[in-house]
Amino acid sequence: MAVPNLHNTFGAAFIGNSIAMLLYGVTTLQTYLYYMYYPNDRRDTKILVAVIWILDTLHISLTCHSMYYYLVSNFGNVAALAVGTWSLYASLAVNLCIAVLVQMFFSLRIFYLCRQEIRWIVSAPIVLMVVVHFAFGIETVVFMFMKEQFQALSQITYYAATPFAVTAVLSDILIAGALCILLYGKRSPFFQTNDLVDSLIVYAINRCLLTSLVAVIEVIVFAILPNSLWFLAIDFVIGKLYANSFLASLNSRGSLRDRELQRNDAESSIRINSARTTEWRVAANINNSRTSRDKYKHRSTTGTISTNL
Repeated sequence: MAVPNLHNTFGAAFIGNSIAMLLYGVTTLQTYLYYMYYPNDRRDTKILVAVIWILDTLHISLTCHSMYYYLVSNFGNVAALAVGTWSLYASLAVNLCIAVLVQMFFSLRIFYLCRQEIRWIVSAPIVLMVVVHFAFGIETVVFMFMKEQFQALSQITYYAATPFAVTAVLSDILIAGALCILLYGKRSPFFQTNDLVDSLIVYAINRCLLTSLVAVIEVIVFAILPNSLWFLAIDFVIGKLYANSFLASLNSRGSLRDRELQRNDAESSIRINSARTTEWRVAANINNSRTSRDKYKHRSTTGTISTNL
């Protein structure tokens, strides 16, 4: 059996795993910062953060196990390099769970942002798309376990992998679109409120663009490079992007609040300084008026004395 091209197979997977480890460090830091700065958050949000971090830890453990299996335990074993190990395919399922949990979290936010009469109309299509995304993801993982051989994975491109990626992208687009529309509806005549809303809209768009772009690249690479493992390298990373976007949305609340307070303090200082300047001008005018009257009285008195003389 010929030795596979390690640069495009396990070399690619190793690169993806290395980047995933760096992003896992960011996830861990963001998780620590969340529990440190938001101890009074709702219990269900705290539990969800813990679940996301545990799943992310499980994912990086599975990918590291798969790399050790191929690059150390089966070094030089050509037959083993052609077959997907259980931890490699299981890591895809864990990534799927992270993505779906994050999408459901934002779907729930959309549900509560909507007016009561349109909540289900807006939220139901989004939740349905997320469920379909989850179903196609499970189908893809099951087929990977069934096919085993890496070369056979190209057979599931059109009826599993492509629908999986398409529904992932559509879910993110629907979530971002709904958030942008709902947040835009919260705009008010006040500049400070509009600036805050605009920042939240930018965050929502950036999160959608990043995860959607990576998902599209993954399915394109899977379709045009069926004999490589670059798609796995990308998949190692995409779960970390979902986890970090979720944690960033929670941790950014403090910075947005601080920025708003700083702006309010600056505006208050400007008002106070303006008021003080006005007071000083009024006081100066009063003093000038008094000085003018005193000079006039002095001149009048001097004129009277000289006349009498």
